[in-house]
Amino acid sequence: MTNLTIMLIGFSIFSCLILLSAYLWFLKDMRKTLWSKVSCSALLLSLTALQLLHFQYFQSATELLTTKVYGLLLAFVPICFYFFSRSILTQQTISSSRSDLKFKDLVHLVPIVIATMTPLEYVPVIAFGFGSMYTLWFTHVVIQARGQTKRFKFELFFFAMFALMAVVALVLGLLLPAIEPRLFFLVYANTISIALLCINAALLFFPALLTDILIVGELAYSKSKLDGVDVESKVEELATLMQVEKPYQNETLTLATLAELLSLSVHQTSELINTQFGMGFPKYIRIQRVNAAKRLLKNDVKASILSIGLEVGFKSQSNFYTAFKEIAEVSPGEYRKRYSQ
Repeated sequence: MTNLTIMLIGFSIFSCLILLSAYLWFLKDMRKTLWSKVSCSALLLSLTALQLLHFQYFQSATELLTTKVYGLLLAFVPICFYFFSRSILTQQTISSSRSDLKFKDLVHLVPIVIATMTPLEYVPVIAFGFGSMYTLWFTHVVIQARGQTKRFKFELFFFAMFALMAVVALVLGLLLPAIEPRLFFLVYANTISIALLCINAALLFFPALLTDILIVGELAYSKSKLDGVDVESKVEELATLMQVEKPYQNETLTLATLAELLSLSVHQTSELINTQFGMGFPKYIRIQRVNAAKRLLKNDVKASILSIGLEVGFKSQSNFYTAFKEIAEVSPGEYRKRYSQ
């Protein structure tokens, strides 16, 4: 069990660094703020530090529960999780200037204050307690948003799992006085690793997950950006745009580009698609591309499936097959056999 845990710790450390690099430099549609970058970096680097300490424990039996640094990290992680989650859900920008930091936000620093004033044996319970509350809050917000926008099907499984892990961590903290420290570290280190494994799996199977959460958060917390906009007219304009100019054929099409074509802001375009079609921009464009591919598969039997996928805007054959099967529930080849003239 120890060897497996050490392997998972290595995986989790590597995952944290990869996820941080991806968020900071490659996820361009997330409309990131300075505060979201800071809080994301703090969260992933704190988890990395915790796992490094867990690795040190299993390698040399270093006593961690009496180490102040370990206690502070335990208390720091839930704070980072909350601020990063809030920055995604509400798109609130908190810069480094004191005038931009609201006084009520200081309440969330309570775990750190308590951790510095409390005997170390009680710090895990306090940290896991706050972590459980923040995780359950996040899951509650996403579930509410799911009900409002008819989104998040399989993704909900992952949020429920995160909430369950938070509760497990809290129970683990409460049981700490009655169990061996080694068991505590085994369970906690593996819980972090499993959570990161779930995050990687969620992003692998649902690449637009983070963008979806951002959009849902905007709808859940923000006032409508479409006040004063003729929504019906814009929906018709969008439909005409897709039929005539076919911007989806551009494999690098972004929400900002589509917004410019509609003479709307990025936020307005996002809300328009979300409220009128019950989906986010990535899925909307995938559907447009798949529908165009269906027409070509039926009418142009001489064209190869790969050329059709590239023509309608997919970057590769694998992306085309994955999206087509998601939307049409059959592969492009099977669809052509069934419906080609």
